[in-house]
Amino acid sequence: MKILTKTQCNIFTILIILVSSQSFAQKTVNDTIFLLKENYKGIYHSIFIDTDKNSKFYNQISDFSFSEFDKDSYNYSMEYFNENNILLTKTIIKDIPKEWICLKFYKGEFYSYKPSDFYTHYQASINDTTFIDHTGEGPVANKILSFSKTDSITFEFKLNGLYNKERDLVVHIIDEKNGIAVFEEKTTEQDSFYYLMISAEKVRNLPIIVNYCETQKQIEFHFDEPDYKKLLTQKENKIQTQN
Repeated sequence: MKILTKTQCNIFTILIILVSSQSFAQKTVNDTIFLLKENYKGIYHSIFIDTDKNSKFYNQISDFSFSEFDKDSYNYSMEYFNENNILLTKTIIKDIPKEWICLKFYKGEFYSYKPSDFYTHYQASINDTTFIDHTGEGPVANKILSFSKTDSITFEFKLNGLYNKERDLVVHIIDEKNGIAVFEEKTTEQDSFYYLMISAEKVRNLPIIVNYCETQKQIEFHFDEPDYKKLLTQKENKIQTQN
C-alpha cells in the first residue's frame, strides 16, 4: 500500500501535533473511496472521492455570489481604475466559458476539489469589461485591455489591474467535452507558469475530492503536478489534426 506524505503546515505550530501515524491510504467503504480517514481526540477528518453529480460540495466550490467582504475587496480593486483615470471599455468576449474553477490532478486523473480552507480556493469569471480573480482574499477586478482567439481552443487576454499592471493570460482548452483548460500566465517572453481550470458549467462532469471536517480546518490534500508540456503538446497535435 502506497503511503502519501502529508504537507507540513506552517500556519500554527499546534497543528504539528496531528497524529504522525495517520497516513493517506486509499480505502473503499460503501462505494466511497477514502483517501484519508482519521479520528484524533474526537475530531473526525476524512478525505474522499465523491462521484455523486448532485453532491452539495459542487455547489460550495462554484459559488460566484458576493458576500459583504467580497464586495469590499472588489470595490477596492475597482478604486485603482478610478484613481488612475482608467476607463473600463466593453470588449466582445465569445466562444469561451465565462466562469472557471480551479482543477486538480491526482494519479493521472483530473478532479475538482473541495478544500478544508476556502482561502486556498481559486475561481475566475469574465464579463465584457473585466476578468475577475476570485481569491481567498476576495474578488479582484482586472480590466480587459484586449481579447483574441488564436484558434478554436486557444484564447488570449491582456489585462491590467491593481496587483498586475501588465498581465498576459492564455487559456488553452485541452478537453472541450469536459471544459478542462490549462491557464498560462506569461511572466516574461520566455517564462510562464501554468495551472488547471474547469468550466463551472461542466464541473459536475468530473468527480470531486472532498477534504471534510465539521469542526476545524485541516491540512490540504497534496495533489500531483501534471506534465503541462505534454498536455499542451497533445492540444497542439489536436489542432493540427483538425486542420
